[in-house]
Amino acid sequence: MKKILIILAGILILNACNSKLEKNRPIGKEANFEDLIHQSEPKTLAEVYFEHGNIINTQLFPPIVKASDVFKNGKNWLLIDIRSSDAYEQGHINGAYNIPKEEILNFLTQKQKAAAYPKVVFICYSGQTASYVTGITRYAGFDNTYVMLYGMAGWNSKFSNSLKKGFGDRYNEMIVKGSNRENLIVTEHHNAHITAFKKNYDLNKIPQLPKKTPSILIKEQAQKMLKQKRPDFLLKADEFFPELKKDINKFYTICYLPKPKYYVAHIKGAHQFTPRKDLSLNTRLTDLPIDKPILIYCKTGHTGGNVAAYLDMLGYDSKNLIFGSASFMYSLWKEKGWIGDINNVINDFPIVEGKKRTNNKIKALPVKNNIKQTKTPVIKKRKKEEVSGGCG
Repeated sequence: MKKILIILAGILILNACNSKLEKNRPIGKEANFEDLIHQSEPKTLAEVYFEHGNIINTQLFPPIVKASDVFKNGKNWLLIDIRSSDAYEQGHINGAYNIPKEEILNFLTQKQKAAAYPKVVFICYSGQTASYVTGITRYAGFDNTYVMLYGMAGWNSKFSNSLKKGFGDRYNEMIVKGSNRENLIVTEHHNAHITAFKKNYDLNKIPQLPKKTPSILIKEQAQKMLKQKRPDFLLKADEFFPELKKDINKFYTICYLPKPKYYVAHIKGAHQFTPRKDLSLNTRLTDLPIDKPILIYCKTGHTGGNVAAYLDMLGYDSKNLIFGSASFMYSLWKEKGWIGDINNVINDFPIVEGKKRTNNKIKALPVKNNIKQTKTPVIKKRKKEEVSGGCG
C-alpha cells in the first residue's frame, strides 16, 4: 500500500518568517492548506480528510513509538511532556519540554518548529491523553507527531502505578463472552450492512460545523479540543460502566477491534468497527449518531485516543475508554496471547528531576526486549540550569 500522508491544515506556516528555526531545512512536511484545497465551494472536514489523506485508514495509523525507541533516538526528536508541572518536576525524560496541551499548537508553530524534527513525541502519564493530543495534531496538519506508548508509566517504574491499577478485570456482568449463536446473530446484525463500500453518502448525517475557511475551522476545532478537561474526552472504566448499567443506550459504544476479538468478548451493546476501514465516508462514518456521546475502546487506549480525536475534530461528542479492553478484561486478553504481561512494558529508563528542562548526556544501560535496567541513573535538580523553551 502506498504510504502517503497529505498534510491538511495551513497552521504550520504561521509565523514562519519570524521563527529562529526557519534557517533549518524542514524534515517534517508542511503544506499550504489553501493551495491544497483550492475550490469554489466549501467542503466538510470529513470530505477534506477523506479526499486528502484519509489518515485514520492508513497503515501508519495510529502513530505510536515505544519507550525504547525514545530512549535510543529521543535526542534527535522533539519531546513534549504534557503532564502537570508538579509531575514533570518529580521526574521527566531528559530533554523533554513541559507544555500544557492547550498550548501545543502555539508551541509547535512559534517556539519550536515541528517540521525541523523527524518526530515530535507527546508524553503523558500513561499514553492516554497523549494519544488524543497526537490525533488532534495530526488532523491539524502535523504529519510527524507521535504518542509514546504507555507514557511515563512505561518509561520508569516510579510512575507505573496508574498502569498497574488501570489494567484489570472489572464489570464482568457487562461483558458478552463466547461465540455462541445468539452472540453471532447480534454481531452480524451490527455488521451485515457494511459488506460493500458506499458509492454515495449523506453529509447531512454528520455533525454540521460552522461554515468557515477550512484552514481556520481546523485550527479552531483543534484548539477547542485541546482545551478540554480529561472527562470530556477520556473516561475511566469506573466512570463508564456504572452509567452503562443505568442506561445501555446512553452511549453509542464502538469496539474498535477486528471481528475475531469482538466475537470472543465485547461490551454489551457495542458495535464492532474494523480498524483502518469503517470510520470513513464510504463505509460507516455516516452511521454514527450525532445526538449522543460515542465511547470508543480498543486494546490499550492508544488507538482509541486517536480515533476520538478524529471524531471530535469532525464535531462528534466522543470519548475514549482509558486502557481500552485491558481495563476490564485484561486476564482474558493475556490468556489469548493478545497482550503481554504488564510488568514487561514497564522499564527503568533514566529520569531527570526538577522544574527546568535539561539536555544532558546520560549514560545508561540499554534495555532489550523490555527487560528493566538493574540501575536507574537519575539526574537531580540543578539550581543554575538555564531554562530552554516553554518549561511548565
